[in-house]
Amino acid sequence: MKKVLGKLFYIILICSLLQPKATIAQDSTQNTKLRFSLITCDAGDDLYTIWGHTAIRVIDSINHTDFVYNYGSFDFNTPNFIAKFMKGDLRYFISADTYANFLYEYQYFGRDVHEQVLKLTTVEKNKWYTALQTNMIPGNRFYLYNFITDNCTTRIKDGLFKHAPINEYSIGIRSFREEVVSAPYKGGLGWIGLGIDLLLGAVADKTPNLYQEAFLPSLLYKKMALNPHLVIANNNIKYNTKPTERGGLPINFLIGFLLVYIFASSWNTLATQRIARVLDIILLFILGIGGALVLYMSQFSLHTACHENYNLIWLHPLYLLAIPTYFISKKWTGYLGWLFFATTVVLMFANHWIPQHFSKSVIAVMVIALFLQTRLIKRGTLAKYQ
Repeated sequence: MKKVLGKLFYIILICSLLQPKATIAQDSTQNTKLRFSLITCDAGDDLYTIWGHTAIRVIDSINHTDFVYNYGSFDFNTPNFIAKFMKGDLRYFISADTYANFLYEYQYFGRDVHEQVLKLTTVEKNKWYTALQTNMIPGNRFYLYNFITDNCTTRIKDGLFKHAPINEYSIGIRSFREEVVSAPYKGGLGWIGLGIDLLLGAVADKTPNLYQEAFLPSLLYKKMALNPHLVIANNNIKYNTKPTERGGLPINFLIGFLLVYIFASSWNTLATQRIARVLDIILLFILGIGGALVLYMSQFSLHTACHENYNLIWLHPLYLLAIPTYFISKKWTGYLGWLFFATTVVLMFANHWIPQHFSKSVIAVMVIALFLQTRLIKRGTLAKYQ
């Protein structure tokens, strides 16, 4: 009996020692003091940074941690990285790093960082913090990136709409295309902007609703600025000391190229005619490759913003077919020229009824293609008299 009572005493003693520790751990979780901040970073020089970046900062004053959660992480070493990115099945993931390390990267690249400290209730903070920790679980970290509906900004925007009382004030976005294309132009990458403009389809010309419109870092920043009851402090860290540089606009080059092309085609000398024929082949190759890319992105990629692309009517891979016929058969070159010319003219006349916007630069490329098509027709016509 004494042995039994002795063992029971030790069991009760051990349980009494363990109970306070469990209670302390539980209370520590409940009493954790969190501070959430929306972090918006200015655009960088590289293509994948040209739209800026959004992250969420969480300070835990009880556990003395200060982490930044970032949904825009990806691995350059992923096999077939370019192919996966083009198709839209490159997996992005959430990552976390200390605020100090996060700032160091932006200081190194000279990109300004803007912080909006959020006013949230304890319940809202705890729910969002739990959601972030759930996202950090290896099986939950990855997602398929979509640059207008599911990206580093929309993931945090979704968290804000879910865990914070955001008002319904609009920031006045007319279309996804306008915001996506304007960023490269502002960053001095006008040719990249033109390329993206050509790849985006009619889906990108839709007007986002109040929930969708804050899909890019600067837009979410503006959205939060319209919610003064949610932003209790603003901190701006300036790292950019470089003067703003703007590259030349593509439309200026395109107009100049068209004038040279017309001049070389019209001046009937051996040198200018050779130049015009060389320009024909160069344009057929560029338009053919560009058309193949438009076809792939609109029909086979998972990037929904590139779907329903009416540029395929005039910008298609069939231009590549005209390269061998240019040298082999003037007659068939003329037939192809008529086919290309007819579809391009139909598109221009139907522009008013097509649910897709064509910028001045895109129209300039279209006019160059139209002039090329007339030269193909002329080449076919000359064959009848030879």
